[in-house]
Amino acid sequence: MKYRNLLLAGAVAFAATSAHSHEVRLCLFPHSPTRSVDTAVAKAAFGRLALSYREVDLGRALGDGALAQPRLTKLLASTCDVFAGIPTAAGARPGAGLVASQPYVAADFVEFALPGTAPGGAVAVAYRTPAQLIAAEAKVPDFDVENTPDAVIRAVAERRVPHGIAWAPSLLDYQRAHPGVHFAQQPTHSRFSTWQLRFVGATRERALVGRLSHAIDALRRSGELQRLTATAAPQGAADHGVATATPTRTAFHPQPGWGFVRVAATPTAQFAAAQVGPGRKVYAAECARCHGAKLEGRTAPALVGAGFAPSSNSTMTIGGIFQYVTTNMPADKPGQLKPAQYVDVMAFLLHANGYAPSGKPLTAQAAPNDASQFDSFVK
Repeated sequence: MKYRNLLLAGAVAFAATSAHSHEVRLCLFPHSPTRSVDTAVAKAAFGRLALSYREVDLGRALGDGALAQPRLTKLLASTCDVFAGIPTAAGARPGAGLVASQPYVAADFVEFALPGTAPGGAVAVAYRTPAQLIAAEAKVPDFDVENTPDAVIRAVAERRVPHGIAWAPSLLDYQRAHPGVHFAQQPTHSRFSTWQLRFVGATRERALVGRLSHAIDALRRSGELQRLTATAAPQGAADHGVATATPTRTAFHPQPGWGFVRVAATPTAQFAAAQVGPGRKVYAAECARCHGAKLEGRTAPALVGAGFAPSSNSTMTIGGIFQYVTTNMPADKPGQLKPAQYVDVMAFLLHANGYAPSGKPLTAQAAPNDASQFDSFVK
């Protein structure tokens, strides 16, 4: 009987080690805020398991970078054996057909401000993100809703809004890129505050994902996981027994179901950040009475969202919109604004639809000839 048990144990061990006779195909987000830590943890975990793996170059496979569950499932069926760095809400469970490892990184949404900022005042949050949900749950009385998390951070850094709510690693990324900026942070307290990163695979990879969980646990017990991620410790982030993440900039949006975070590279267009504020003022004075204070549409159509310029299915160009606006708007005095005013309004319109500034100012000479497709990245 003892000999038989040894044989069974050997068979189980052999099955575990031979589940992947080929290299494991590991996928990561190309522009993930935690790409460096995902790579480091994967290297350590696979090394501990003595498993060979290769990182898959997703190239254009992610499109705009969004990874809702259907796309993740498709990638796991065709391209990846396991995906690292999947952000999930704390306590969330895998969707149908998926298995997940234990978390290896915890990173929270925090409230932040420049040092010395007085309590109270507006709080900047990004549209349709956990930050907006956190503020709503906390019954924040005065919202400043921005299109992207990067825009939220800039609004606070530029002192346009006193406080903001953002993902802690994004704040660290901004501070690294702007050494003179330092944010004071404090935890938020909401069911939407805590997010964790995991390895995720299809159910056929249950054994592999389980072994990765054991490897993560072993790395944590040995202190190696903490060493791998010791360079980033967001202020105010709660200690959930997992390491904090080394970030790079990205945008985050929640997804229904399992609690995925949508990771998307922010699109850019030719305009300067300094043009957005003046454009907002011109819009408020000349356009809002018809198109709405938030571009939502009143007696004239909305100028933001899929109803205006659906993402990846728009028939408009930036130059075409500019030419129409300069010829036909405002409705009560078409074509009568100054060229600089039209240019600033166009910059504001791009910003409101989710574009980030390229840094090169938009000009009245360049704008009419911009053949770039105009998409709205705001839902």
